[in-house]
Amino acid sequence: MNPARRPAFPVRLAPLALLLGAALLTAPAARAAPGTSASAAAKAAAPARASAAEQAAMTRGRTLLRDFYAVRLDGLWGAFSPGVRSQWGTLESFRSFRRDGLAQYGPERQVVQERTFTRGPEVFYVRSAAFEKAPELVWAVVLGFTGTQVTTFGIALEEDRSDAPVALRRTLNAP
Repeated sequence: MNPARRPAFPVRLAPLALLLGAALLTAPAARAAPGTSASAAAKAAAPARASAAEQAAMTRGRTLLRDFYAVRLDGLWGAFSPGVRSQWGTLESFRSFRRDGLAQYGPERQVVQERTFTRGPEVFYVRSAAFEKAPELVWAVVLGFTGTQVTTFGIALEEDRSDAPVALRRTLNAP
């Protein structure tokens, strides 16, 4: 993998970066030890004070992401609001995006963190993970729920754990 290469998929939603930044600063978080399984990390990540809506978002988010990573996209696509669907065009273009991500980064290998938080009427689930072909990069997938509908979906580079020079990291993070 060429670390200077930009991600093969578009990092959509400029506000997503702001939302993710707010999530990292304000949401309770549990970090998993390297090599920790997703289920062990998930158990550690559910804060005792999470609201019922946040607990539901955690459960639903995990289910939808498990299918997303397995390229079983019909359920997630069906849960998308019309606005989220319009960002991706068609189910086939969304499927192509996911297949490209799988080809470039490989399967998820380490859950770094999971968290939930609420902003207005939307409840968010954020899962940060590293992947087999680029373990130094931590990607955050953000799902925002209004009821059971996914009203926000995006993926953003959260952290570069490599020893790459700062200039290179800025290039990777550039929109």
